[in-house]
Amino acid sequence: VGSINLLAGSAGAGKTTLVKLITRIYDPSKGQILINGIPLTDIDLEGYYRMIGLLNQNFRVYEFSAKENIFIGDTQKELTNSEIEKYAKLAHAHELITELKKGYETYLTNDIPEGQELSGGQKQRLAIARVFYREPKLLILDEPTSAIDAIAEEEIFSNIFEFSENRTVIIISHRFATVRKAKRIIVID
Repeated sequence: VGSINLLAGSAGAGKTTLVKLITRIYDPSKGQILINGIPLTDIDLEGYYRMIGLLNQNFRVYEFSAKENIFIGDTQKELTNSEIEKYAKLAHAHELITELKKGYETYLTNDIPEGQELSGGQKQRLAIARVFYREPKLLILDEPTSAIDAIAEEEIFSNIFEFSENRTVIIISHRFATVRKAKRIIVID
């Protein structure tokens, strides 16, 4: 059974730094981080990174097709339209993608005639679909719906909770209302 954990705190409290420690972008200057009792420094990083899905605040949408932007979440998988669409639907990105000039084949740029640029909220939905497509055991979402309207946000969070079965989810958010179903709320002061 998965668990949903909310990490909250004021700006500058260290939420993003904690994520960087968990993902071993930083190593702690004191103490250690344990994963199932094993120091993170003793864990095979390549295997560990295969288990993590991270959506940080600085996500990118590339000038590839919408389909390819989701697929790069895990290029080890076989590329199938049904899998891509499944995770786009979970992220509430499917409808917006099907409305693009060429649907999933639309390049996400205005630099070519057949391309189309996305809004900030649309890009965020696509980035959520990408991290869902990865099917991580540890899913870390840093302000995952900051550019998304309240109605879509509620639906996306419902899907995150559904998606969390058999995985650990850490959500960093300033919005307590959207994650009221969290199993644990951790406030950093």
